Amino acid sequence: MSELNVRFIDSMQVEESFYQAFCNRDIDLMRHVWEQSDEIICIHPGTSRIYSFDLIIASWQEIFSAPEALSIELSEQVYRHAENTSIHYVKENLFVDQKLVGLVYATNIYSHTAKGWKMVTHHATPAFSGAKQNINPSLH
Repeated sequence: MSELNVRFIDSMQVEESFYQAFCNRDIDLMRHVWEQSDEIICIHPGTSRIYSFDLIIASWQEIFSAPEALSIELSEQVYRHAENTSIHYVKENLFVDQKLVGLVYATNIYSHTAKGWKMVTHHATPAFSGAKQNINPSLH
């Protein structure tokens, strides 16, 4: 694992880096975003909870292996900040090869740690609007 020389000073920086890592398939940046702990949780759409840093990073490596070009535009952002915790509720507009393929609601939780702000939870679920969506869990 390469060592990135970045210290996130707030939850907004972590979130920006999380989605940058996601869209650029940058596993080193994704590693840096997450707190290195066995007490973190990630839930991709349509899957069960994944616990621990190593298992979460392995899940992102699998997602990054998909051949499709993925991009995300965020909307409907709501932020709740406290001294050492920040909760971000967002709507992820998912595009594959520049075509909108689905909408996902995500809750991202960040904590202030000794190493700066880090992601501790990412929970994403399809945003059903009455129309059938074609979200492939392997893309997220």
